[in-house]
Amino acid sequence: MKWVRFILLGMLIGMGTTGTAQQRLININAQERLRLRDLQLTMEQKKRLALLIQRERLQFYLNQKELNEILTDKQKAVLLEWRNKKLGNKTDSAVSRQ
Repeated sequence: MKWVRFILLGMLIGMGTTGTAQQRLININAQERLRLRDLQLTMEQKKRLALLIQRERLQFYLNQKELNEILTDKQKAVLLEWRNKKLGNKTDSAVSRQ
């Protein structure tokens, strides 16, 4: 029966952690929606803003593609290691794409 308590405790901790993280994301999204609503954008402004965001995302991917063409595999590995140290990430999908 001790192993059941251990499993239940682990599940409880996991559920609490997940619930807290999800609540934090909901709060962030709600704040962003409030900021946009406070601006009272017209439909034309919303369309232009959406296009701007799309162009920004596309430009990021184009820059990553060009960077991957410029760097050698060894240089990419060094860059990935540097970014992992700086950001504390385990993986960096932007550098590993080719």
